[in-house]
Amino acid sequence: MNCKRLIFYMGLILLATAGCKKEDGSTVMPRILLKNGAYTQNEQFIPVGGKLTFGITATDGNAIITNIKIQRIADGVVITELDQGVYIPDGGLDRDFTAYKSSATKEIWRFLMLNSNRDSAVTTLTVNLGAGSAYGEIYHYPSVKIGMQGNPYLPNYLDLHTGNLYSKTNVSGHEGDIDLVGFVYTTSGILSPTLCCPGYTGSSSVTGHYPEIASWSQARLTAYDYGASDNNLISSDKFDRAQNDSLLVMAFNPQSVSGLCKFCNTGKVIPFKTEDGKFGLIKVLHADLSSVGYMELDIKIQK
Repeated sequence: MNCKRLIFYMGLILLATAGCKKEDGSTVMPRILLKNGAYTQNEQFIPVGGKLTFGITATDGNAIITNIKIQRIADGVVITELDQGVYIPDGGLDRDFTAYKSSATKEIWRFLMLNSNRDSAVTTLTVNLGAGSAYGEIYHYPSVKIGMQGNPYLPNYLDLHTGNLYSKTNVSGHEGDIDLVGFVYTTSGILSPTLCCPGYTGSSSVTGHYPEIASWSQARLTAYDYGASDNNLISSDKFDRAQNDSLLVMAFNPQSVSGLCKFCNTGKVIPFKTEDGKFGLIKVLHADLSSVGYMELDIKIQK
């Protein structure tokens, strides 16, 4: 066989091999897309305070989806609204995400996903500032008393949306409604009255103080803005004057949040966001430094 013929056959083999790789899916890349319909659309005009709803779908690229990130670029500032590790082995990703329009003339929203092969996909959408404002109504629960982990008299579990409290004896059937629990623990050598939530699994896991939560089929995650709390960014007076959800939305910084907020002493004001996207503020009216004590909270949350 001469050299030209040998080269010709080798080329055919390489082409056939390359074709097999494409057919068996090894070269498939992930994709991320935004839904149409009732969701916020590209170049839409939304007034300040108006609700933004994004429907996000992603294909996995034949690997486990491991991370989703959502960023808002407003007036040149990049704000990471969500950076969450996930584990989705098959079926792809399907998620809705809610936010509210800032006062920026133009916002670019960037949606990214990553899989276990380190392959990524990204898509973007632009939202323009519309006329007027669209701030919404709020619920106000001026005095909610919640027991710390060892309090035998006051309930321990709180639904922030309704202000309803539950104890260990009557929480059954309402586990999926609970947004907040409180406890006292020692951190950095100091006793800390702490706000937490059933879904928190960090360094001071909520199940260390409420072990029964480990058996709940649903454990909701609330994000507390510890940066605002630690630095006293929201005054008591501003809280008192809030009559709509403007302050509730604008006070929350998604880049300084956790499912646990420490040193929630009397007078602190803590912005939060519930798992279903409702923004709110908590003013601490009273906080004991005892596991058998209680916290009294003044709560404002979006309707």
